Amino acid sequence: MDTAPGTLLKEAETPDSFDRASGPEPTESPPPDGDAPASAEEGGPLANLSPSRASDFKTCPQLFKYRHVDKLPSIPTPAQARGTAVHLALERLFLLPAAERHPERLLELLDVAWEETLDGDEYRELFAGDPESREEFHRSSRAVAERYFQIEDPRDLEPLERELHISLVIDDGKSRQDDDRRLEIRGVIDRLDPAPGGGFVITDYKTGRAPPLRFADSSFFALKVYALMIQENHHRTPDLVRLLYLGNSEVYSLPVSPTQLRGVKKQLQALWWAIDRAISTGTFPTRKTRLCDWCSYQPICPAWADLPSPPDPDN
Repeated sequence: MDTAPGTLLKEAETPDSFDRASGPEPTESPPPDGDAPASAEEGGPLANLSPSRASDFKTCPQLFKYRHVDKLPSIPTPAQARGTAVHLALERLFLLPAAERHPERLLELLDVAWEETLDGDEYRELFAGDPESREEFHRSSRAVAERYFQIEDPRDLEPLERELHISLVIDDGKSRQDDDRRLEIRGVIDRLDPAPGGGFVITDYKTGRAPPLRFADSSFFALKVYALMIQENHHRTPDLVRLLYLGNSEVYSLPVSPTQLRGVKKQLQALWWAIDRAISTGTFPTRKTRLCDWCSYQPICPAWADLPSPPDPDN
């Protein structure tokens, strides 16, 4: 059953989804077109931004710097590999005729997607020398995929789009006549579903557990950006955005309105200004949250530099 988030916290004040703690979902945007800089790390002002990059900056500007400006590699995790494989299996499930979309078929698709994921460059060394852990995560990933059927029956659904690459160009809200002050927002929507009356529902898969409702607002940030992009591209405001948490078979949903999306656009403009300001000044403040425990960059983060080292158990 869908759970309405109710009164949500201000997005800039909430940590990212608990799903990130158990493995953030990969949301890579398509490569940039033309010769314009794709982002600030390639020189000049910010030229494009994805909802995931925007979420990184909201979560912690220093994280944004390490990941997207310095391009420091992060350590791949089994949970991230699981998220990649489950997303791929669900995408392929909806390519099948409706009658074939049953749990056994999804597990077959997941087995193939799991092997493909671990054969890719990013995760090839993830379980090197540890076949037991590899098999354990494979089994747990199958259990996560099976929980999808506790949420909805895919035989009753016919998505309009799957893995929809979408973009939107916005101005900075100040110099509307300046073509140099345009920002392209790019992202990938897991699923775009039809709604009664000809509307749209945006659905996003999460392979972790649902966060408490008081922390759910940041989970919805990317989906509200996608809703804005759909509204601008199709001239119709989506009816609803949905987060499907496969970790515990929970669904959070949020109605969408034109007024709400105007606020989202202003948030994107404000983030754009803040990112450009951070780049121009070289100042990326740290923001300590519970997510720091899962951050690959914690050992080099200035927010943790003065903490004492843990005691040596051998002394």
